[in-house]
Amino acid sequence: MKHIPTFSERAERWVLVIICLDIVLQGTETIPALAGAATLFRWMGIGTWLWFTIEYSVRIRRAATWKAYAFSFYGIVDLLAILPLWLVTGFDLKALRAFRLFRLLWATTKLAGRSGALAKLARAFSFAKDEAGVLLTGTGVLIVTAGLGMFHLEHEAQPEVFSSALDGLWWATVTLTTVGYGDVYPVTASGKALGAVAMFAGIGVIGATCGIMADALREASSELE
Repeated sequence: MKHIPTFSERAERWVLVIICLDIVLQGTETIPALAGAATLFRWMGIGTWLWFTIEYSVRIRRAATWKAYAFSFYGIVDLLAILPLWLVTGFDLKALRAFRLFRLLWATTKLAGRSGALAKLARAFSFAKDEAGVLLTGTGVLIVTAGLGMFHLEHEAQPEVFSSALDGLWWATVTLTTVGYGDVYPVTASGKALGAVAMFAGIGVIGATCGIMADALREASSELE
């Protein structure tokens, strides 16, 4: 028998649509070529804020107790997403750009929550916390060892680049996380050898992290299904 969506389910789908449109709006309005449409974006932003306000009011109304929703994680994020519109007079969205992070947080947490992904991810982290703790500890040891070692190997050759152990730790951090900005790098043979070891260790850290999270997500999925 074909499932017929209820009114609540249809409303939830429209909420997802508005959230996605708001994310697109936040990105599109920053394009310099569309600066002439600033007024349009301004009123579209006000429209989405009003929609979020209506949804917040409805959820407060439908909650078993208004405090249960208002002081929950989603309730607080919802409030932060709509509060600036009512605190600032004149609807000047330029004054509210700092609060866009709350709108983006609102959107992403809503999307994750509707799909059950947030609960699955939280469960996966609980499964992997022991392994993650060991991995983080090991990574910290590698960063300190490689960073201090690089400082002692490169300080004499590059006193301005590796002026202190902190510069070595910065290099070790960006290398082991495979970011590699290239602002600090070894020039001596021994420094390059240590750099090669650190690069391979970084690949191992990333691979181990992905493997741990993959297993944890698989276990969380099987438990929640």
